[in-house]
Amino acid sequence: MFNVIKAVPLLLMTLFSASVAAQDWIWAPDFPEGIQLPPISAPDQSGTVRTLADLSGENGLVLVLSRSFDWCPYCISQLQQLVEVAPEFEALGFNVATMTYDSLETLNNAAIDYDIDFPLLRDEDTRHFSAIGIVNDQYEPGERAYGIPYPGIFLLRPDGTIEAKFAEVDYRIRPDFSEVLAVAEALWQQ
Repeated sequence: MFNVIKAVPLLLMTLFSASVAAQDWIWAPDFPEGIQLPPISAPDQSGTVRTLADLSGENGLVLVLSRSFDWCPYCISQLQQLVEVAPEFEALGFNVATMTYDSLETLNNAAIDYDIDFPLLRDEDTRHFSAIGIVNDQYEPGERAYGIPYPGIFLLRPDGTIEAKFAEVDYRIRPDFSEVLAVAEALWQQ
């Protein structure tokens, strides 16, 4: 018979341990707010090489780093949400872009399928994800998912300075764009 009284302390200890582990986790730990992101130079879905200078809007850039728009349902859902909220960011002077390890063909198909008019960048050889320190290390070279990042969002100033970062420990949970929008609105009002 299961003893609830004895199980409660164990359950509380497990929850506390998970909470501490989640609090210890920092996405892109070498790039805190106030630091410039490494330079960006990556092809978009049409093959045009894009840099931070041409990606940024008047007030900056919302850069969403995702796993894959081909096979990751959480990334695809987040992309669809971004399509809906992108005009709100753009009204505040922030352009929107995403980056995955997907092929240009996959990115072009995603742009067509979801009626996207903002850049979907390809991180060739995961050099940007590696430079930022967010490559998911649970996959080995040769595995299908090798090179994917721990997903997250950067809110960047036009010069590439990180204004805010948004990420969750669990890749299935994505930051709500309303949080990113609130920070962007506060910047816009400055």
